[in-house]
Amino acid sequence: MAWDASRRVPWRRLLGEWLVVTVVIAALFALVFHVDKAESYVGLLIGGVMYVAIAALLAKFGYQRATLKDLRAAPSAATAERTGTPTARPKPAPTRRTSTGPSQRPNRSNKARGR
Repeated sequence: MAWDASRRVPWRRLLGEWLVVTVVIAALFALVFHVDKAESYVGLLIGGVMYVAIAALLAKFGYQRATLKDLRAAPSAATAERTGTPTARPKPAPTRRTSTGPSQRPNRSNKARGR
């Protein structure tokens, strides 16, 4: 798709995702990895700003990730299995190369005679 300045950027969603990821990673830095250098946290903030900027740019080009609500509404393979709706394509008809007829079995009588 082409750039469209009138497309809406979901700022609330982008900033919310960035905030959650930043808090989780900062907690991991502090509690698990015992990182006490300020550079790591500054890098985390810079990375978050880059994420929001790139995601906003992609939104202007028309990219929109599916939300959890969209994913829950989409029919899944498990739902189709429960309802009996086939999701896979049907098996193709056998051909000369895929049939399991006599042409696929070696002729043992010729090998036994030494031919």
